[in-house]
Amino acid sequence: MRDRSRSDRNKRRCRSPAASAGKWADLLDPLLLSVLDRLPSLRDRFAVASVCRTWRAVSRPSLSSATGSCPPLLFRLFVGPFHRRSRRCHQISPRRSDLLCPAAPFAPSRSVVSSGTLNLFLLGCSYGHLIFCKGRRAILADIFTGDELRSPDLPSDGWRFHYGALTGSLSSPGSNLLLSANGNLLRWRIGDSKWEECSFTPLDVHMERVVAFKDHVFALDSAERLRVLQFSPYFSIKQMAVEWAGRSIYSGMNIGFTQQLVECGGELMLVQVIPAEQIMHLKFEVYRLDLSGQPTWVKVDGLGDWALFIEESGRCPASCPCPGRWGGRSNCIYYAGHGRGRWHVFSLDDTSIDTTDPESPLYFDNQCVSKWPSPLWVYPSMLY
Repeated sequence: MRDRSRSDRNKRRCRSPAASAGKWADLLDPLLLSVLDRLPSLRDRFAVASVCRTWRAVSRPSLSSATGSCPPLLFRLFVGPFHRRSRRCHQISPRRSDLLCPAAPFAPSRSVVSSGTLNLFLLGCSYGHLIFCKGRRAILADIFTGDELRSPDLPSDGWRFHYGALTGSLSSPGSNLLLSANGNLLRWRIGDSKWEECSFTPLDVHMERVVAFKDHVFALDSAERLRVLQFSPYFSIKQMAVEWAGRSIYSGMNIGFTQQLVECGGELMLVQVIPAEQIMHLKFEVYRLDLSGQPTWVKVDGLGDWALFIEESGRCPASCPCPGRWGGRSNCIYYAGHGRGRWHVFSLDDTSIDTTDPESPLYFDNQCVSKWPSPLWVYPSMLY
């Protein structure tokens, strides 16, 4: 009897998680990389890299190239029921959040960002970090690890910020956190002890998009002007005179959608919504910035083997090549917005989107007042 019980204990030890983990830890590096390259979901790759330090070191080169082979993840909040036909304004406070992957849309995973942080007012999302403001400090929260970084005190009280963005990853030299208020832009170089301030005109305008592109930092303001930010030898903002190869149309359309800047295939793209030929119908248009001569927005007829990922407020649009690798669609826009849970896919060949259909993602009555403008497309911070 004793021998039998001892044998049973030995079998249980062999089947224990610790014993299994030891076997996985001995997996050869080439074999581990081979497994990673076959995972279509960025979420799964990140989970593998999070197992231990050894796997993270081996996985880092694969993760660094994942932005070119895997789609971004959709960071979505659970905010309770929302009645889309109600005319009342809803102040929504999120309770928890999860991550959805277009390659595996029905297998969400929980995010570890604390509920207390989620209930702060969101200013933006850059390089895998949510950007909040609390009192006289900005807070950067890593979406995938929950780690938080707090800035030095702001120069003064009473700032009413509209937008926040990073110009690079936290680990990159010279990365800056930018906070935009009417007529002012504040800059904190990561690691410094104080903020810098730069004013611009007109005073009722604020920055709405910031994109680092080819050694420059471009910004799109609320008046749809393109500007260039400079940090050396001093902090300055210059307006860029850009012509249109076509007609510029205000893109707000009372649906909450504004023009969006995104890098795609080595080009700086602008996405906007314009009226279609039918009444109460809209359509997407994409332009690229041509810098070969006089800066000009040139209309793009198609994206080729690329897909764009945008959300209603344009806080952090993204792009991905060869979406067919993970079951996605090329020459399409993956659009996420309020009250629709996941996303809708629109081909640039589509002629119009019906805004009177309650199931349409651009349905004009889908808006609500929230600390969170819409779900966010994100890549993990460790990819940068």
